[in-house]
Amino acid sequence: MTVPADDIAARRDAYLGGLLSRHSGRARAVIEEALAARVPIPEIYLEILQPALYEIGHRWATNRLNVAEEHHATAVTQQLLDELSARMRMPPCDGRLAIVTGTPGELHALGARMVGDFLEADGWEVIQLGASTPAPDLAELADRERPDVVALSTATAGSLPGIVDVLDRLGRLEPRPFLVVGGQFWTAETSRAAQELGADLALRDLRLLVPLLRARVPPPSEG
Repeated sequence: MTVPADDIAARRDAYLGGLLSRHSGRARAVIEEALAARVPIPEIYLEILQPALYEIGHRWATNRLNVAEEHHATAVTQQLLDELSARMRMPPCDGRLAIVTGTPGELHALGARMVGDFLEADGWEVIQLGASTPAPDLAELADRERPDVVALSTATAGSLPGIVDVLDRLGRLEPRPFLVVGGQFWTAETSRAAQELGADLALRDLRLLVPLLRARVPPPSEG
């Protein structure tokens, strides 16, 4: 289903308005109305929730919102993701395993959560670790679990030292997992740097994740 861009923009603005006014019922109603209008859940994630959170983060970084206000917006969105993800999730169906986490020092967890939800909707088994996971602990877990993919989410530049460390540790594992980095931090310039540091794939657009992984880490039946 194709949703008109102006319709999506209006819903995004209304959702953001609900968050900024700390009116969680109003924000929730926007998403309920989008579902009733048959807006696809991936579009709700990427065109309503994600841009609204980016704006919340920008306002916090420029001192137009305080920590309590940012936490409220995050909590409302987290509750909605809990409900929306249940509508998309498929039982793991083909043995592919991913570990998904924020990079060391990255305190924002919802980006990683969205990545895991999209993978689960494609039949992956996902180990969700949430926000900042220390590099030694993540590498130890990956060594034990032997995932096909480790996906790392980064929103802020302050996480760069942790990114360097974790990519180095994961890159030395045998067998080595396919390493994906994503999130607001990764621009065209930083994405090139990520590959120099050992990432196999760097992307900002979550729409691309599933098809790219299907091409590079295909299900066994398609391999």
